[in-house]
Amino acid sequence: MSIHSKSKTVLTALAFVASSLISSHVLADEALIHVNGMGAVEVTPNAYTVTLILEEEGATVSKLNAQLEADLRSTVQFLLEQGIEQKNIQSMQVRLNPRYVHLPEGRKQDGFTLSRDVTITSTNLATYDAILDGVLKRGVDRIQQFDFIALGQHNAYERALIAAVKDAKQRAQLLAKELQIEVGEVVAISESGGNMPIPVMRAEMMAKDMSMSLPGQERIEARVNVTFKIVQ
Repeated sequence: MSIHSKSKTVLTALAFVASSLISSHVLADEALIHVNGMGAVEVTPNAYTVTLILEEEGATVSKLNAQLEADLRSTVQFLLEQGIEQKNIQSMQVRLNPRYVHLPEGRKQDGFTLSRDVTITSTNLATYDAILDGVLKRGVDRIQQFDFIALGQHNAYERALIAAVKDAKQRAQLLAKELQIEVGEVVAISESGGNMPIPVMRAEMMAKDMSMSLPGQERIEARVNVTFKIVQ
């Protein structure tokens, strides 16, 4: 390659780099407007989920496990008889912890505590009180959590997300109108998360008056961050 050709190649490369730097600088200096948008959809819970705790204490793990398995079989059999489908019963989580007692000479291990979580889901809201009464009579020691949930409404969050985008656009246009500028195309958009708050009902609250425990409506929210270009 001749010296002239090499010089021409180098100049072309430098021109390309300079052009890229100028483009990047112009992009960085563009006037932008950043807004947040939120959308919400109201849904009616049509199911519930509850976690049941079975627990045994003693000195021998094998004996604890045998008793726990017996209680578990009794509980699961009852749930199946009440119409809870097997696929909606989860009982895989097991915990084994040492148990301690406090003596004048200090803390001393005194056997073990073996527990098992059983989580169930049901769409029959009318029978949850009978379910809870029944499992407590069959070895369940306590109810950890009770939630009303909305099943089969997966598009609710999508609708909330669309509403959040529309809200962001309206916010941008409102700001632009006040500032006497014009909103251009979208430069960036990101989903900043949402929440699905579900009321938690403790067993003692439910026991006070089962007839007044109504699911009501729940609010599903979605949030987005949107960046618009300002038209010069």
